Amino acid sequence: MTIDPGIEVPKVVNPVNLLIENRGALELTETQFTRIIAIKRSLDSTNAPLMRRVDSVTRIFKKGPIFADPSVARRDSLAAAHAAVRESIAGVEDNIADGKDKAYAVLTPAQVAKAEQIEEKARKAGGTPARGRI
Repeated sequence: MTIDPGIEVPKVVNPVNLLIENRGALELTETQFTRIIAIKRSLDSTNAPLMRRVDSVTRIFKKGPIFADPSVARRDSLAAAHAAVRESIAGVEDNIADGKDKAYAVLTPAQVAKAEQIEEKARKAGGTPARGRI
């Protein structure tokens, strides 16, 4: 028996969420925290449709046993599903990069340096690597 690997979704590191989670370590003021919360809410609203799409695709293509060779249609639909997930995650990462820029603009230089250290540690712990911005 063969196991169908299903669709794997890469872990996405959201630096805006990390700012909120590490509020104390970053010594955010009440004003900074309020502004970052507003950025997070906007970012969550923007990413919600993309993440719903990813969730739908991953539910359809779950990991599980295969009792016969996959058909051509199954392979084609699996390839399309992988492409849909990659496209959606790329959109989420682009949105997160914009949200990060807005959130980091609220911070002092010392807070930005600390936030970048926290983000790097999160990426090393298993998140996606930082994407280049053009």
